[in-house]
Amino acid sequence: MDTLREYLDFMRGRDLVLDVGEAVSREDIPELIDRLSMRGKIIRFGRVEGYQCSVVANLVPSHEALGLLLGSGDPYATFLERIRNSRPKVSVERDRGLVTIDTKGRDLLTVLPILKYCEKDSAPYITTGIVSSVDPDSGVAGRGIHRMEYRGGNRLGVVLLNPPLVDIYHRYAARGERMPLSATLGVDPMLFLSMALKVAPDRDKLEVSGALKESGVKVMPSLDSPVEVPAGAEFYLEGYVDAGDLRQDGPMGEISGYYMAVEKSPTFVVMRVSHKPDPLYHALLPIGLEGDTYLTFVSRAHVEDSVKKLFPFIREISFVGRTFGSSVVVSVGASERSKIRSLMISLMAFPMVKKVVVVDGDVDARNLRDVEWAVVTRCEASRDIVIVPGLQGQAIDPGAPLGLGVAKMGIDATMQGKEMEERARVAAGVPARIKKVLESLEGAE
Repeated sequence: MDTLREYLDFMRGRDLVLDVGEAVSREDIPELIDRLSMRGKIIRFGRVEGYQCSVVANLVPSHEALGLLLGSGDPYATFLERIRNSRPKVSVERDRGLVTIDTKGRDLLTVLPILKYCEKDSAPYITTGIVSSVDPDSGVAGRGIHRMEYRGGNRLGVVLLNPPLVDIYHRYAARGERMPLSATLGVDPMLFLSMALKVAPDRDKLEVSGALKESGVKVMPSLDSPVEVPAGAEFYLEGYVDAGDLRQDGPMGEISGYYMAVEKSPTFVVMRVSHKPDPLYHALLPIGLEGDTYLTFVSRAHVEDSVKKLFPFIREISFVGRTFGSSVVVSVGASERSKIRSLMISLMAFPMVKKVVVVDGDVDARNLRDVEWAVVTRCEASRDIVIVPGLQGQAIDPGAPLGLGVAKMGIDATMQGKEMEERARVAAGVPARIKKVLESLEGAE
């Protein structure tokens, strides 16, 4: 599928879209996203007070949603196999059905329902903008997802900390030239996910998107920028970077669950906004479930590809939600305690992983209550906990600036090689009779 709309139709056919028909205020949307995401569906707010657009959120409510897009088989293995390849972009004419607005002297908040997600955010933020610009030296398009702070009027802060955009920004500055910038909002999840991947400097991330989607991504020209942008998106913001307008960006509540501020970031001057006649605005709550799902899907793919080959007794790997990929529970079959310890240390070598809990196959790795039961009954702290200091962590880890010098922990909560009592189980009844009783109570309070 090529567009966000096609994706929504695909998921609606599987009863995975929650349509909110009640009119909602822009100020209420973040809390509604947080509460409604727990239902495990995509959320669509069809009526937003003061705006002509709808708002969609929680686009990937689970790993299974991404698996549906990747097709049959192991979604993690399929993902890794495809991102090693490329598909050429397909150039098309600019969409003539787009509505284009000159934003000079106009307030962006009158066009876009930019949201203030957390209580102490410095301003409303765009969190789903795919920022694109052309490298002035190589001519290759650099792209990435960069948060954008509303700064009043037609100005947005744009945090350019990561390559390739930060390098392109410095190259334009060294030349004394103005950096052209385009931001694309409202694309399908496979394209959006690929923008967070690292690729070689001579490779356009849209070519990786094409490999993931198994069809070349259609691109169209920007109005006055040399960069091509994905065709079929909901919104396009086009303009330039004002390197002379540097301001503190934030604080903003980030995926870590803490506020993050950047001392200085340049300003993106939006000269025009183009959008579909009835556009969809993709809102991503940074401390919510959607960003966590993207991150843990990619992390699990890389982790499984490496550790399952070394430790074939692994049954399941589960990343704990809302820990930005840093907490992992591993279910294992029969093994030796020394191999379990080696497994924990191997997992801690991944920068994103900070805590590992290993449980037996009779424990549900996705049920944190069951996992905690295993920890308190099967782990002897003086013997079964491994702490390794000074490892590489995540840059967003609030306890370790830039992710350097992180202490990590492994917990062996298994019965392997230990003198333990047998786990008590509830006596089973006759399935048909149990089912009949439970069905009679459905809907009863």
